Amino acid sequence: MATNTIFVHDPTAVPRDLNHPQAPRLASLGGRKIGFLWNNKANGDILFNRLEELLRQKYEISGAVHRHKPDASIPADVQVYDDLATMADAVILGLGD
Repeated sequence: MATNTIFVHDPTAVPRDLNHPQAPRLASLGGRKIGFLWNNKANGDILFNRLEELLRQKYEISGAVHRHKPDASIPADVQVYDDLATMADAVILGLGD
């Protein structure tokens, strides 16, 4: 008599201890350069362009740096993160749909 076996895999990962301190909060966005990292999903560029316009109007940001990932499922190159870290005072990430 044949026995049917079902294997159930637990997809959860072992918890990791991540100690990455948050950057200090800016007192104001006025006169600051804001970075945008788009995950390359549809219409994210439109959203970030509009958000930049609103930030320029309301907070008078001094400029913007736009970068994007090659694909939503692929991490950005280290150079992209380095660019944002050196060229922007704050960064907004687009990671969802």
